Amino acid sequence: MSTKSLIRLFHFLRYSAGIAMMFNGFPLVFFIRDTLHIGPASNVFTAYFFGLALILMFPTHLFTRLYKPNFTLLKYAVLFLAIALYHFFVFNNSGFDWFVEIGNFAFTFAFLFLLIHVPNEVKDTLVPILFLFAFFSNLTLIYSLLTDPNWKIGMRAAVTFENAGAQEGGNPHIAARNGLVCMLTGAVLAWRYNHLLIKLFLIVSIIFSLAVIILAQVKSSLLAIGLMVCFFLFFNARFSNIAKIGRSIFRVRNIVILALLIVGLNVFLSRYSDLYSLLYGYWFGFQTKLMDVIFTASGVKVSSTAVVDASAMGRVTSITYFMNSFGNPALLIIGAGYKNVFMDVPILESIINHGIFGFIFFFGFNYHLFMCTVRELRKPTNPLTLFLAYFFVYFLVLLISNGRPYDVSFWFPYAVMIRFLGIKYLDAEKEVRPEPMAQLA
Repeated sequence: MSTKSLIRLFHFLRYSAGIAMMFNGFPLVFFIRDTLHIGPASNVFTAYFFGLALILMFPTHLFTRLYKPNFTLLKYAVLFLAIALYHFFVFNNSGFDWFVEIGNFAFTFAFLFLLIHVPNEVKDTLVPILFLFAFFSNLTLIYSLLTDPNWKIGMRAAVTFENAGAQEGGNPHIAARNGLVCMLTGAVLAWRYNHLLIKLFLIVSIIFSLAVIILAQVKSSLLAIGLMVCFFLFFNARFSNIAKIGRSIFRVRNIVILALLIVGLNVFLSRYSDLYSLLYGYWFGFQTKLMDVIFTASGVKVSSTAVVDASAMGRVTSITYFMNSFGNPALLIIGAGYKNVFMDVPILESIINHGIFGFIFFFGFNYHLFMCTVRELRKPTNPLTLFLAYFFVYFLVLLISNGRPYDVSFWFPYAVMIRFLGIKYLDAEKEVRPEPMAQLA
């Protein structure tokens, strides 16, 4: 490899590391800050972390060479963020920390700005880097749980926050999201790589990530996995693919992989027999909570033990508030103001707090992103776009169940989707891509 190629690879790797830190950096932030006790236990450390990520992304060709993003997504995103920023300055009775809120907007726009300087070729290094970051974060989560004297078996898996006024017990949604990132990137890479040991490691990492998601007990993540499977089957369950799976199962390489997995699982479970019971207990708890959610939302008691779920009741209350708002047209047209009403349903909060135009831009952004996702799931362009498409399926669940429409946990991944999803890749026709189902078999 020539010196020029090494320098080019170095730039791609630093771009990828910076993007990965922005896209899925919170697990590392909380591990370093709250488990290792490095740095101040406040939002200042988070700002330093994201600042480092942006420095890693800083291009040598600033303003001289830009790369085309998805302009449709970019227009809707900028318009919604502009309305949110306007309401932040003009209609803001939220009482939130101005330093944090301004920082969130600044990091979002800075990330978008730097992404349009990142070349398309970074797609070849970004998915492996995202996987390595997520896999390492899974390991740090397990380490944090084992070294946390307050964590007990049966509790949701999360790093305990130590900053003042933080959520008690940590945020399991962050652990579950990281597990999803690791699982999806692992699946995409398993589709791409044919080396026996690499494929075996990736499959094990997928199983490990699923276990982490179960430990986190986050209903939205588990529901998203089910929805991803439905999308996968809908776009790939053709007779020709099923026939290829049947043939591929009996290939020597796949037989060896299956045999090693079976032997490895048997040895692992025989040595740690309590682990299976632990995961089953967590899964049973998830099923029980799901029955409670169905009962809360519909009034249908699908199990004899179903009770009202407090979290689901919050969404029911938000929907009721939204229905009642039709009696106040001014609220729907102008909006209540920046973070004035907490709905925990982002798609509804966009209209309640930011009026009809906020809703049009936020809903329009997600609608066009969904259309890009459908096209990508039908005909994958490359591993990065395929990962982003499946990851947006997770966002479909979040949009009606969790978060706020201006959270950076939405907009950092959104920024990557704006830059890389639904654009033309000049080398797309040159890529030889195996059939997804046959390759994963």
